[in-house]
Amino acid sequence: MTLQTEITKDRDTVDRRTVSPAISPRIRPARWGDKDALLQMIHALAHHHGDEPELTMAALIDLMGAGLPWLRLLVAEDSSGESEGLLGYAGLVGGVQLQHGRKNMDLHHLFIRQDMRGRGVGRALIDAARQEAVALDCHRLTVSTQTHNTRAQETYLACGFEPRDITGAHFAMQLR
Repeated sequence: MTLQTEITKDRDTVDRRTVSPAISPRIRPARWGDKDALLQMIHALAHHHGDEPELTMAALIDLMGAGLPWLRLLVAEDSSGESEGLLGYAGLVGGVQLQHGRKNMDLHHLFIRQDMRGRGVGRALIDAARQEAVALDCHRLTVSTQTHNTRAQETYLACGFEPRDITGAHFAMQLR
């Protein structure tokens, strides 16, 4: 495996990071046997965002069994056999713009193992999410990220997402 050094300029700084060669992951719906690895990756993503994960195995099992609009999970695995285990996952949540009669899909979670980042796994999961949304006759696929996560923002733009302004006040009601 040949390693290359990628140099990117971001404002007046130069960031050197080692980039591994791209791989061609196989994307498939999550299966029952993936639940342990999925729970571990979901918790890792929560920690990455500074959250304390509350998802239990029982709750994940409940969500995995729910139909739309609740959750669809896609996983990436190495089709070449070079890497063991799951490489990452995408969590898709269905929604609707009732006033327009349009179904939407939100790419609610996208997580790639640290050692697999920058190798095309995220792009493959995003493409599979797009295909899933199209197959379900969705009008739009949305994704959001934290303001400071510029690497994710660059990836989303490169994959065809466009920025959108969210206006208005947002509220939540705690139910449990």
